[in-house]
Amino acid sequence: MRRFRLGFLAALLLLTLGAIWWLFKSPPTPSPSPEKATPQPSPTSQQPPTDILRPRKPLSPLNRPVSLLLIGVDTRKGDKGRADALMVLTIHPDRQTVKILNIPRDTRTQLLLGGGRTTIDKINHSYALGNGVVATVRTVEHFLEIPVDHFVKMDFAGFRSLIDQVGGVNVDVKRNFSYKGHRFRKGKRTLNGSQALAYVRDRTGGSDFDRHIRQQEVLSSLWEKGTRWSTLLKADDLFRIARKHLDTNLTLQQAWRILYTLRKVPSDRREVLHLSGSDRWHPYYYLIVPDSQRQQVSRRLRKHLELETRANTK
Repeated sequence: MRRFRLGFLAALLLLTLGAIWWLFKSPPTPSPSPEKATPQPSPTSQQPPTDILRPRKPLSPLNRPVSLLLIGVDTRKGDKGRADALMVLTIHPDRQTVKILNIPRDTRTQLLLGGGRTTIDKINHSYALGNGVVATVRTVEHFLEIPVDHFVKMDFAGFRSLIDQVGGVNVDVKRNFSYKGHRFRKGKRTLNGSQALAYVRDRTGGSDFDRHIRQQEVLSSLWEKGTRWSTLLKADDLFRIARKHLDTNLTLQQAWRILYTLRKVPSDRREVLHLSGSDRWHPYYYLIVPDSQRQQVSRRLRKHLELETRANTK
C-alpha cells in the first residue's frame, strides 16, 4: 500500500508541478487592480444550452489523444473558492506534441452550474457558483467545445504546504518590499510557503510581467525540490497533503502514462495557445474574448484531439 501511494503521489506531483510550470511560462493573464476586484457574484437560473459534450467513457492507457484540465483553486475563509488558474493540455502521444492553453480567469462566458442552471459571469466563478469541479469542467468543455478527459485540482493552500514540505523555495529577490505582513530583502533567499505565496502575489511595484517572473522562479524551485527522491520518499506526508488539497479522476496507470508522454515531448513540440480580448467594466472587470478567436482556438484543439476523425470512424 505504501509503495502504491508513493507511486501515485509521485506521478500526480510531477504532473501537476510540471504542467503548472508550463502555465507560468506563458504570458500573464490581464487582470484588474486589486482594489477593483469583482465581489462574489450571484447566480442566475436560465435554460441550459444545447449539450455539445460527448458521454463520459473510462480512459484506457494513453493510446490516443487526450485532454487534461489543471485547476488551481483560491480558497479563503468563509468562501467556497474560485478557480483562479485554469490550464488545458491536449496531448497527442503518436505525434509527441502538446498544446497548452491558459484560460484567463476573468473571461466572461456562460457558466454551466449543474442542475440545469446557467449564468453569464467570469469563468473562474464556475467553481463557487456551481457544484465545484464538475461545474468548472463542464464550463470549460462548453467554452472550448472539447471533452475534458481528466482533471487535476489543487488549492493554493496545497502548494503552500508542498513548499513547506520540500524545505522552502530558493529565490533571488530583486528589490526590497513588503506585502501583507511579509518583508522581502534584496538578495538570494529561501522562502517558506506563506512567504512564497506573498512573494508571487505582490502587485505593489513593477508590472504583471515582473510578477510573472517571480511566479516562474518559485515554481522552478518547487519543481526542482519536489522531484527529488528525498522528497518523494516522504510518502506519508505527501499523502496527507494530497488527500487534503488535491482532487483528480486520474488512476495511477493513467497518471504515469500521461507523465511519461509529457516528459518525452521535445520543447519545440510544446505549443502554447493564447486567448486575448478587450477589457470591459460591467460594472466590474471582465475580459471579453471575441467569439471568432474562441472558435479558432477550439478548432485547433479539436483537430489536435482528432475529434472529427474519431467521430467519422465510429
